[in-house]
Amino acid sequence: MIFPLTVDRILADRPRAEFGRSVLTVPAPAGTPVVIGGHGPTDREDGYPIGVYAAPVRGAEALDPADDVRAQQWLRTRWPLRAAAFHPILPLLVLGTGSYDGGYFFEGELLLLDLASGERKHLFADDCCREVRSLEWTDAHTLRLLLAPYDDRQDPAARSEGHRVDLTRPDWRAVPARSLRHEDLRGPRVPAPLPDPVAAPGPDGPPPGEIRSLTVLPDGDVLLTGDHALLERWSPGGDRRWSVPADPDLGGGRLAVADADGSCAWVEAIGPSPGPGGAFLRFALTDGSALERHTVPGAAALVTTAEGPLLVPMPADYGERAWSRFRHGPRAVFRYLPRPPCACDCPWDDDEDCPCGCDCPVCEPGDEEEWLTVVDADRTTDPTRLVRPEPERFRRLFPWSWEPGETHFGGPGVWTGESDLVMATVRYDGRVGGPKQGFVTRRSIGEDSSGTPRWVFRVDHTATALDIDPSTDTVLVALRGGEVIALDAKTGTLRARGHVHVRGVPLIPTALTVTGPGRLLLGTGDGRVLACHLTPG
Repeated sequence: MIFPLTVDRILADRPRAEFGRSVLTVPAPAGTPVVIGGHGPTDREDGYPIGVYAAPVRGAEALDPADDVRAQQWLRTRWPLRAAAFHPILPLLVLGTGSYDGGYFFEGELLLLDLASGERKHLFADDCCREVRSLEWTDAHTLRLLLAPYDDRQDPAARSEGHRVDLTRPDWRAVPARSLRHEDLRGPRVPAPLPDPVAAPGPDGPPPGEIRSLTVLPDGDVLLTGDHALLERWSPGGDRRWSVPADPDLGGGRLAVADADGSCAWVEAIGPSPGPGGAFLRFALTDGSALERHTVPGAAALVTTAEGPLLVPMPADYGERAWSRFRHGPRAVFRYLPRPPCACDCPWDDDEDCPCGCDCPVCEPGDEEEWLTVVDADRTTDPTRLVRPEPERFRRLFPWSWEPGETHFGGPGVWTGESDLVMATVRYDGRVGGPKQGFVTRRSIGEDSSGTPRWVFRVDHTATALDIDPSTDTVLVALRGGEVIALDAKTGTLRARGHVHVRGVPLIPTALTVTGPGRLLLGTGDGRVLACHLTPG
């Protein structure tokens, strides 16, 4: 289903943007169609993009976005693309994917695409998961594969050697799905190093990465942060006014908070991963010049309030899943895991080592659970100051998880009214991989509230962004799996759901901001920003 949005314009558009950084291009025998495999993120729910295009690839030459670059075929795979080969006669394409799982196994898949009918088949049986390192048609009936060994548990040469397998079939269009089993994939041991084909960047450098946040200024300009930039400013018409590129040490920007008069903004840097501490930078919004830099030794995050940004300590042991922020609120509300005080009086306790360098045993994490916490900061008259409230001002409201015994990671959230929050969480159940069990829920934070949700809506992927359209009381949620959903803010009833497409290709929404009645901005995993309006009906 396509989500009922109309895309009015695209900021930072470019041909084949959905692939990010192209890692593999394979021309067809006739020289016209090409297959492109994108550099997908690892350990993520959106998978790895693969497409077949009719327009020829012109190397590093810049292409006009108006060129015909609509994909003939488009899919996402569980593992990154390693090899592809067009059949010499038939309109068929085989794709081989795979990667090392970090433990023992080399996993992957073999797919057959019929370019005439659009049919797709996974050829490996369900219990047969092998990394494909190269593919070659030796004739119209024989497909030669180089497969990684099954695992490297007692095989130190598994990273540089593999098995050559020749599969012969009289008619490859008639090969059943899931029909190749382990006995079909036995072959002699040969050199089979892992390919790493990475295309050179174009004339404008490497393409942008994921958009992390979007902010609309009073004059209609758009501030964005992303993997490629600490901060950028764009005009409503789609012209980039200036850009502060990602720092080699700090990375790009995770969140920007502009001051009330639009003169400057604080930016939280993504920072090294893994790595201690955080960096927070203030930029002038006239030209992007750096004004100030603030660093802390422990995990911390920007939290917005009506009066300006606050800097609060955050759980260090759950990584980015702990960054929980609530928009449009009068007070700062966040997910907080209390830590016992450090014997050396360091205010930034860490769950592994005391940032002061001592071996204080009380710096170890406590057994208390995470709570939804509010803080009323003592603001100064200087709106540009980044305030770090003392923990004594934190007031715990109720446990973050509303189900006893469950552990929920944080996610985006938004205020609705003076005392209600709509928030996204993900339940941790110890499993690795597979869809995430997520939730969108509405909870009251009134003085007498127990935190019991007013409603809960289940989702099968992590929420990347969330905002509310007050004109229709609609909560809009972007999911890592590619969907956008619309919920009734009062009841949690589903109003619409589906994927957003650009030039026929579904995108991954990573940032979402409502800009007016029925209007919103969507940031994507490929570095673009879509100015959209909700389609009536």
